[in-house]
Amino acid sequence: MTREVGSWWIKDGIDGRRLEAQGFTALLGTLSGFSWSEDHGDSGVIEKDFVETPGYTEKIDNVDAVMMSSHGNPNGFSVWNGSVSTSDTIRFGKGDLEIFATHACKLLEHTSTNSVGRWIPAFDRLHYMCGFHNSSYSGGGQNARGQYFAIYAAYLYYVTANWFPQYTVRSAWKKANVIVEGSNVEWAYLRCTGTTSTGVSASTYNEKLRTSETNDPTHNRSFWTAHGSC
Repeated sequence: MTREVGSWWIKDGIDGRRLEAQGFTALLGTLSGFSWSEDHGDSGVIEKDFVETPGYTEKIDNVDAVMMSSHGNPNGFSVWNGSVSTSDTIRFGKGDLEIFATHACKLLEHTSTNSVGRWIPAFDRLHYMCGFHNSSYSGGGQNARGQYFAIYAAYLYYVTANWFPQYTVRSAWKKANVIVEGSNVEWAYLRCTGTTSTGVSASTYNEKLRTSETNDPTHNRSFWTAHGSC
């Protein structure tokens, strides 16, 4: 089965934001077993593609992995017609989505007074949210963020016929951001692990972006987070 990937981006005067998102999907789309099937920019980035809306299928869940460029804060991220926040009804993965990656600032901030657990209700069958603990940047050397994420997560592994090692999702995200950001920026992730409905393990700690579908952690779930300096 082909793995679908998608890009969402709001330039806000910086074309690098588009390049970041499309770099991820364009590179993966060149591989057999992957297809770049969704690409939405500026006015095409709308709230109902992320928030559950009666009578409408959120486009974010038409893909297995997404790279998104937008503004953010600990409780939400911007879309063209407003914002998507932790107070909205979000069910990432109710269709297909497994990996949601974004450079939205502070989306995964985790402190003693503001736990990243505020995003747990957004996980339906989602495996990973990849983002930042603090502010990230665009347009100053970060254009290749998405490409590097794709390179380490899958591209080099498949294009070299499995000769180049494939990194886990969490490691690929970290490596991509270490390359493009300064040490004052902190990468972050929130992941869900557990079992399938039949009790089969759905551990995500060593999950990799493969051309085959992985088990979804829908039962006996626990959530784990990490962040560190780029």
